[in-house]
Amino acid sequence: MEVSELTLPRTRVAMVAPASALVIAPIADLRATTGDAAELVDQLHHGEQVRVLASRGGWRYVQAEDHYFGWTRARHLAAIGETRGRLVVARPLAPVRAHAAASSEVIALLPAGTALPPPAASADGWLPVTVSLESGVTRGAIRLEDAIDLADVPHRSPTADDLIATAEAFVGVPYLWGGTTGLGLDCSGYVQQVYRLNGLRLDRDADQQAMEGRPVDVPARGDLVFFGKAAITHVGIARDERTMLNALGGKKVQVDDIDGLRVGVLAVRRYLP
Repeated sequence: MEVSELTLPRTRVAMVAPASALVIAPIADLRATTGDAAELVDQLHHGEQVRVLASRGGWRYVQAEDHYFGWTRARHLAAIGETRGRLVVARPLAPVRAHAAASSEVIALLPAGTALPPPAASADGWLPVTVSLESGVTRGAIRLEDAIDLADVPHRSPTADDLIATAEAFVGVPYLWGGTTGLGLDCSGYVQQVYRLNGLRLDRDADQQAMEGRPVDVPARGDLVFFGKAAITHVGIARDERTMLNALGGKKVQVDDIDGLRVGVLAVRRYLP
């Protein structure tokens, strides 16, 4: 793979790791707001794992395995501890070299958030990885500085500023239909990865993402803005009420005016509490 080190983004990708919890109630109601009389939006089953995104009194705002968001009683959940030694790629693209040396050939690129094996005691600044290439399965190595231990990622609820910080790490990445990495991104793949790196799961396509979260009238920082004519065909991440980050067809990840596209806004959705 002919890849120049100079062409690879060296930006550190911002990410957070919200707490995980296990449902210990036989059935736990998921409600639109706090309060036992609030609208029931989903139900959690015993043994299901959720992401805890916010706390309010005896309630927790969570995302379920089926991607639904809502509030459930804290007593229905048991915390799952994070273990040190779980590494993930912390750059838009991490070069895999044929050997553990900076001068060695780049044979592959690993995208941000890729799970990695724990380093050996003798890692010496490099981490062995196994990759499948056109020529077959082979061993290579990435720099440890291109990864981060999940125990060192901020363990807290994500904020709108977290989402924007992650999104900005991909500015300049070229548009690629079907792309979800720093090599190329389409509009929905871009927002899906930004949210994933902050512990929130979204479906793959824009029209599916527009069914998640909850509707709002005016976009605020971190909201998703959906565009189209008769149907949703594009999505961007609001920086504020007027501007957004988006992967624009035929161009790249960039900042644009929300009202500057040829198609109008069809929906705005919010996923954080």
